[in-house]
Amino acid sequence: MKIRFRLLMLLLFFGLSAPVFSAELSSAYVVNHSPYFFKLLGGWHITEGNKIFEDKGIIGNTLPEYRNYLLVLTVGFNHDLSEAEAVYEYFDNNFVKQGECYFQFHTRDYVWEPSFRESRCTGPVRLRTEHLGGGGDMDRYIYILY
Repeated sequence: MKIRFRLLMLLLFFGLSAPVFSAELSSAYVVNHSPYFFKLLGGWHITEGNKIFEDKGIIGNTLPEYRNYLLVLTVGFNHDLSEAEAVYEYFDNNFVKQGECYFQFHTRDYVWEPSFRESRCTGPVRLRTEHLGGGGDMDRYIYILY
């Protein structure tokens, strides 16, 4: 009986405390290993969540041997949910537009539902995505451009 009571107490503790240890932020980062520079078109559109930080600058090249992240957006949750999207145009050294990249992320932290959804690039740039964090850590959505 004592063992069952202790197990019940542990289950109740972890069941009630899990949301308390859950992170309430999502952030989008970009690593640019392509020969192009990227310019934000219009800004980030937040459909769920509260914008905490947004960088409207230009994303330049990152040396391939380094994994330098450029933080472009941090969103706080609304009811444990955040969702954001943006379009970046990219240009060559002669300022000729080469294509666009569409970045989107969605997370529902307590249910653990991270997703890049429809993120993609047109033109010669390839896009790879990584998701780090979650649970008790901040969700980090990383867009790697080649």
